[in-house]
Amino acid sequence: MALRGSAYLPAAEGRHPSVLLLHGFTGQRIEAGFIFVRLARALAQRGIAAVTFDFMHSGESDGSFENMLVTGELADALHMLQWTQSQPFADRSRSGVLGFSLGGLVAACVAGRAPQCKAVALIAPTTVTNLCRHATKSSPHGEKGRVVIGPHTLHAGFFEDARTLDPVMDATKHRRPTLLVQGTGDQAVPPAVSKEYVDAMRAADVPLTYHAIDGADHVFSSPTWRDQLITTTVEWLVKNL
Repeated sequence: MALRGSAYLPAAEGRHPSVLLLHGFTGQRIEAGFIFVRLARALAQRGIAAVTFDFMHSGESDGSFENMLVTGELADALHMLQWTQSQPFADRSRSGVLGFSLGGLVAACVAGRAPQCKAVALIAPTTVTNLCRHATKSSPHGEKGRVVIGPHTLHAGFFEDARTLDPVMDATKHRRPTLLVQGTGDQAVPPAVSKEYVDAMRAADVPLTYHAIDGADHVFSSPTWRDQLITTTVEWLVKNL
C-alpha cells in the first residue's frame, strides 16, 4: 500500500523549515480550487518546504475510500511527518503541520502526539461531534451500518472509530504557536464548531492566533477569501517556523 504526494521545495539548496499539509474529508492533496497547490507554492517561495499527500484510500494513494478510517489518516499523517523530517531538505527543528477540515482534526491529533512540531495551523477544523452528526443519515441503498455521502460509501465502523479520538484535547497538550482560520459563512464546519478549539486552547494558555474571514464558506470559494487565507497562513508560518 503506497501513499502518493508532492514536495514543493525552495529554490535554495540546504535545509529549510517544512510544513506537512493534510487534506479534508473526501479531498486530496490538491484540494478544492487548487488551494493546497497555491499554498504550497507560496510557502516554497518564502523558503518553507511544503509536503502534500493523499491519505490512504483517498486521491491517488492506494486503497478504496470505503475503507478509510480517521485513525488510519492519523497514522498516515504521523508517518508522513516522520518521513518529511528525515528528508535532506528539512530542518528537523523547524517543522509544522497544517490541516483543513477533517485534516484539521487530524492535525490537532498529530499536535498532541508530536511535540517536535514547532507550529500548527488549523483551517476550519472539524470536531468529532460535528463529524458524527452524519451518523444519523440513512443510506439510500439501505446498507445497514453504512452511510452514503454523495458518491462515497463510508466504512461501517467509521463513526465508532472517530469517537476514539479527542482532537480538542490533543490541541492543548503542547503550548506551541497555533493558527486557526475560520470562515464566518462556513456551513460544513460552522464557527461554533471551531470555537471549541479556540476556547480549549485559550483556557490552556496555548499561544493562539485566531483569524476569521468574513463571509467565507467552507472551501473559501471566492478568490478574495482564498487570497486572504493563503496570505494569512503563509505570513504566520514564516513568522513562527
